[in-house]
Amino acid sequence: MPAPKPKDYREKAPTDIGLGLARSAGQGLLFGFGDEVEAFARSAIKGSDYQETLNTVRSELEEFRKQSPAAAYGTEFAASIPTFLLGGAGLARLGIKGVGKVGAIESGVYGAGVGEDIEERAVGGAVSGLAGGATSAVLKKILPVKSEAAKKLQKKGIPLTPGQSLRDSGSIGSTLISALEELSTSYPGAGAPIQAKRLETLIETNRVLLNEAVKPLKMNIPKNLNAKEAFDFVDDAVNKEYSNVLEKLSIQDTTSLNNKILDVLEDSILDASEQKRVLKLVDQTINNKVVNGILPGKALKNAQTTLRQKAQAFERKGGIEGEIGTAIRQIKNTLQDEIDLQNPNAEALKKVDSVYRNLRPIEDSMLQAVTQEGVYTPAQLLRAIKKADTTKRKKQVLKGQAPLQETAELAQSVLTSSFPDSGTASRLLAQDVIINPLKLGKLVGPAVTSELLMSRPLGMSPTTGLLTAPEPILRSVTPAISATSTEAILPSLLQQN
Repeated sequence: MPAPKPKDYREKAPTDIGLGLARSAGQGLLFGFGDEVEAFARSAIKGSDYQETLNTVRSELEEFRKQSPAAAYGTEFAASIPTFLLGGAGLARLGIKGVGKVGAIESGVYGAGVGEDIEERAVGGAVSGLAGGATSAVLKKILPVKSEAAKKLQKKGIPLTPGQSLRDSGSIGSTLISALEELSTSYPGAGAPIQAKRLETLIETNRVLLNEAVKPLKMNIPKNLNAKEAFDFVDDAVNKEYSNVLEKLSIQDTTSLNNKILDVLEDSILDASEQKRVLKLVDQTINNKVVNGILPGKALKNAQTTLRQKAQAFERKGGIEGEIGTAIRQIKNTLQDEIDLQNPNAEALKKVDSVYRNLRPIEDSMLQAVTQEGVYTPAQLLRAIKKADTTKRKKQVLKGQAPLQETAELAQSVLTSSFPDSGTASRLLAQDVIINPLKLGKLVGPAVTSELLMSRPLGMSPTTGLLTAPEPILRSVTPAISATSTEAILPSLLQQN
């Protein structure tokens, strides 16, 4: 193949800085096609020859690049970022995803744009596309990036530490930073701020899950309440709502209800005398309130309230009394299920029942975390969700469709699976400081540094932002860099062919 013809531009490019910057920005915004667009517009307005105008534009652009390379290429790279983002969004809508694919396509388009004839466009597009795709994939693999799970949690309003944001993202840089934060939790002075922020994250996760549980009722939970206070607030509000709904409902088939209550007692560990005690309560609260074979709404309301109070009273005693309380609670839930079954068209009831179902695993988790003031971990909630699944072979959980399961699994993958460190290292350190107070000064630097790095004003972490900023920025300018680099070596590539 003959060597490419040398470029024969007839005009010398001007040195006007404003025009040069505008032209460079146009190249970036239009992915290398800015010169063609400008030449087309100028030739159409002035009635000049398109090819001659194009040669002039290209000559002026090259001259500006020689005179002010930093300004020319810097402007072009920066201007290409919006086009990169819009193009990536457009490709995603077409079903084309993946950092490498998007980088390759956009770099290929840019590479074709810098070519000046069909041959240059073909070679430039291919070479730039390969380089851009590979570079984008490498950047994603090496530089720190947020995990997809972390992004979803943050959209739900859960603040994360830098290490939590980067955990399990698949990036080498993310893994190193996440591991460094993990190791630093036990470092004297530096560990306390990290543990404190992680505990704040766990508490906020509990708050988000509780709000998610009561979402069907559009309830606003005051933010100044601790975990137990927030649950009590919700429990009281839901019970009031349930009472209001029950007054409008009834149970027409009390025989079915009684049979199910007997099944609960038969499945319990209570002996005959203990079962009689429970049945006496059932008679007092349910059977004696039946009128003409129907249990009316007011009686339902009173029965639910009485059964709930009795269950709590017995459960607090523990032992066999606690088992009686458990049986009473199961009867209360059976009554609730029967109300739902016999009133299928009650939309208000469906909403309240869905909230009750959502709250059951949270209540169970808080009981597991009673020594942590009711602040539970995602792992504890997931166990409770599985326990609450009454479908055959836990199919709802297996399909990932149980209430709160999605958020709990996201939190489990991002947050630590347990509570912050037991504090053994901190206690030993405190003892050492008491013996030698001068050692306290050594902790000030690490503590202040850790506090600043863990800070998150307005709920966002500046540290995480700084750590993850290089990857999207560099990936955004990859098409421009790949294309301009390819443009520089195009003559030699064509000559070799």
